[in-house]
Amino acid sequence: MKIGIMCHSGVGGSVRIATKLSVALAHMGHTTHLFTRTSPPFGWGQHDNVTLHPLKSSANLNTTSTLNIDWPEEELQDMADSVVWVVLKYGLDILHFHYCFPFALVAQEIKCRLGDHAPYVIGTIHGTEVSLCSFDSVKRQQLSEALTYTDALTSVSVNHAHLAAQVLGMSTLPQVIYDFVSQSEFRVQSIEQRNPGNNSKLRIAHVSNFRPVKNVQSLASVFIGIRKQIDSELWLIGDGEELAVLKSMLRQKGFENDVRCWGLKCQVTAILAQTDMLLVTSHYESFCLVALEAMACGVPVVAPRVGGIPEVVVHGRTGFLFEQGDLSAAVEHSVALLSDANHRQSISKAALDRARRFRQDKIVPEYEALYKRLFYSWESSSGYG
Repeated sequence: MKIGIMCHSGVGGSVRIATKLSVALAHMGHTTHLFTRTSPPFGWGQHDNVTLHPLKSSANLNTTSTLNIDWPEEELQDMADSVVWVVLKYGLDILHFHYCFPFALVAQEIKCRLGDHAPYVIGTIHGTEVSLCSFDSVKRQQLSEALTYTDALTSVSVNHAHLAAQVLGMSTLPQVIYDFVSQSEFRVQSIEQRNPGNNSKLRIAHVSNFRPVKNVQSLASVFIGIRKQIDSELWLIGDGEELAVLKSMLRQKGFENDVRCWGLKCQVTAILAQTDMLLVTSHYESFCLVALEAMACGVPVVAPRVGGIPEVVVHGRTGFLFEQGDLSAAVEHSVALLSDANHRQSISKAALDRARRFRQDKIVPEYEALYKRLFYSWESSSGYG
């Protein structure tokens, strides 16, 4: 099949899933066209069967964690032009967008231009596009209309599928297809090798784009609570507007020497594999891909019981969940985990086993099955096949 995938160009979860999906489909024998605003950063696993169609060169652009969803009209039209050109020159059976803004609007334009000659359109609802629509009625109406031009919708967790249906007034729930990790991201040996060596401090990781939804105030409070009881350090992976706020809070409390900043990283598993725990304090996560990535390294997760996180992290087995706002429970769970090496190793092994349920070779065929169901239903109705 010939499959087009539209996604953003940053380092967020939707980009990592979309680019890994395009390469995985190519390995499965499909021809894939990847449509992005700029070239995805840090290399994205190019393949001979994947053709990249960026709108502009990223050679002179700095990679940031900012998710730019409000594209100028000119760029929206350029993206639509790029897809239409590929459809007319090479043909596309499926057009799959990851993240609704602005790609649902682009897909709507393509459907209107090509009519019966348009490919089947599938949209994956990843996260904050839904929360954005919950308080912006203009964007909610805009997106609700654009999604009527899709032939199928998916979301990354059961919780998020229900939230999307509620906010956008859908009569049918999106199909749930979970995020995934590739086999190369599993680091079985890290469970036994996570000893810090000469550094006795235990390592607590936090990976995010440091937007307000990541709740850095709670992150600082929980880490300080842990640090008062356990000799530990906080590894911050990523960048964003709230990072300076977090560092300032920790500095004011005298813990600046217990923080290590890694900056933006496209592949985080090599760093996660060196840590003892992942700490998440977000107000909401549609899935929490980084929690899965940590578990694939055998790293236990401590996170709030929000959004899709309980569908990834099993409380008491692969990590610990606390109720939103109950920071004392977050500290208690973290201290108990970090202070008992045998218990932590048991949790680590269970986390690794749990992560195997979300392997790429299990999840990507679910997307392929959806593509085939749409494509072959058309062939059947058209008298082909």
